[in-house]
Amino acid sequence: MNRSTHLNRQSAGMTLVELTVTIVILAAVFLIVSSLFLSTSRFQSRTVRRAEAQMNSSQGMSLMTMEIRQAGADPADPQIGLIPIVSASATQIRVRSDLNGDGVLQTTEPSEDVTYSYDAGQRAVLRNPGSGAQVAIPDVGSMAFSYFDATNQPLTPLPLSTADLALVRSVGLTMTTQNRDSVGMTLSTRIMLRNL
Repeated sequence: MNRSTHLNRQSAGMTLVELTVTIVILAAVFLIVSSLFLSTSRFQSRTVRRAEAQMNSSQGMSLMTMEIRQAGADPADPQIGLIPIVSASATQIRVRSDLNGDGVLQTTEPSEDVTYSYDAGQRAVLRNPGSGAQVAIPDVGSMAFSYFDATNQPLTPLPLSTADLALVRSVGLTMTTQNRDSVGMTLSTRIMLRNL
């Protein structure tokens, strides 16, 4: 009888202490797994936001570079005698080109009279094709243009005078983007003007 009582106790189930220890272990495993999942999810979200910021910056800078590089394009016969760089300061540039050679500057896309400017309040680079400014590059912490002559000497003071505008042969551009995670990325380029 002693033996059968012992067998019944073993098959009866878990004691309260065993159940408590099991729950504590499972809770600890759950906390570890969930914290790993949350940290991986946050890291992935930051990575996606950083990739989006890089893509936006690269696309916007590519368009800006292309339009500035084309300044002064005047294939019309006879040429219309346009002014390639209308205004130039540390945070704004306005360029013109007659891309289709029709002798008329278009302000519909693709625009032939474009202004790029930095708006610190919006933290963005704005593009105005003549029909109103739109955000070209969001999340920009700072942006600065610099201008150089044919001998690679910087032209100053800014904004450039009419006489100095005619001397510009390349434009330096430095821009720092910063997303909501405060991850900054600085992009710099030198844009050689093809048509001057």
